[in-house]
Amino acid sequence: MNGLAARWMTALLPLGLPAPAAAEIQVVWERNAGQTASAAFPFKAIPAPSASDAATNAEVALIAGEADPNGADADALVDGQLPTGSDQPGANFFFRAGSPGGRILLDLRQVTAIRRVTTYSWHPGGRGPQVYRLYGSDGADGRFQARPAREADPLQSGWTLIAAVDTRPKEGERGGQYGVRIADASGAPLGRYRYLLLDASSTDPADRFGQTFYSEIDVDDGAVHAAKPRPPGIAIDYSETPELKDWVETKLRPVLETWYPKIVAMLPSEGYRAPSRLTVTIQKDMEGVAYTAGTRVVCAGPWFKKNLEGEAVGAVIHELVHVVQQYGRVRGGAPNPGWLVEGVADYIRWFLYEPPHLRPKPDRARAKYTDSYRVTAAFLNHLMTTENDQIVKRLNAAMREGRYRPELWTELTGKTVDELWARYVEAGGTR
Repeated sequence: MNGLAARWMTALLPLGLPAPAAAEIQVVWERNAGQTASAAFPFKAIPAPSASDAATNAEVALIAGEADPNGADADALVDGQLPTGSDQPGANFFFRAGSPGGRILLDLRQVTAIRRVTTYSWHPGGRGPQVYRLYGSDGADGRFQARPAREADPLQSGWTLIAAVDTRPKEGERGGQYGVRIADASGAPLGRYRYLLLDASSTDPADRFGQTFYSEIDVDDGAVHAAKPRPPGIAIDYSETPELKDWVETKLRPVLETWYPKIVAMLPSEGYRAPSRLTVTIQKDMEGVAYTAGTRVVCAGPWFKKNLEGEAVGAVIHELVHVVQQYGRVRGGAPNPGWLVEGVADYIRWFLYEPPHLRPKPDRARAKYTDSYRVTAAFLNHLMTTENDQIVKRLNAAMREGRYRPELWTELTGKTVDELWARYVEAGGTR
């Protein structure tokens, strides 16, 4: 289905399940599909996402299930930052692939008269719909447990069921942008709660990738809440390698905080907003060097310890580029060549961050532009200085938007990529 769909539903539960806290609670949901979906989340009956609701300063915790490493942390659910496209893993929270779902706890820090809870999601496929139960508690019940296990019934530990939500269309495509509004039909508060528990389920148990891309959770109490100062956007976890504390704080952190916004500015595309938060974790026993999944950069402690005065910081710069790239496969788009993805990351590292005397100089008799990493980086640098100083920016936008194809090189330079490589080799291959 294309266009906008809306559903007004009283929150009726199947036989045998306890009734919600208030008999007049309504669950209203809408779906934007196709061209009707945008970064503004433009619903008709669902309010636009807010950055000043009661959840803005809530403490968010994942208390059951596992977050997918390609997605954002659970804090992204209340930060007021929304995805700008339909398939941005790093801008959404979702549970690990193959899992049945999990539970998310919101602590509003004080008992609040909640007027409305609104949840938002966006994905072009089966991860768009929302399936969950919402519970609330003021924490006063003597049986109250703030973190009930996945298999435990919250009703037996001081929680009240507020509503059951299921926005899966009865037929047709499921992809799109979803908004869910939970409120009392009379306008009365849903209840006075400090804690909210979202118990999420997969949209399709038979689909390994059926975990909803949750973009935002808003809690409306009728007041405007100023966002509290948040920690720096780059969190570095060296708890497994405390001996690296001085290096992290005096060398790594200042460089990352300076260079991340620079990289964001280097790799723009229309309507795209780079992740505002990311984590860097140094693992004690990890092999290899480093890798990036979504907004998480993971570094191998043993390798970094040996390279603190050498390539360590530059290796993280390379990974920061991957955080900014966010080349999630666009539906219907062609796959991006891995050599070019890595080549862009190494171009920024070796030709913009590292000092000139360390720049790689490929062996032109043996190398090929598809060799990736430093070879491709050197090739891109040559093209930036001799052919088109916007080529990296243009290639980046095409890969992010699913528009990359081999003919793009000719459109940008008037030559095929093989012809460009031949000219690079003729020039000496060292620029």
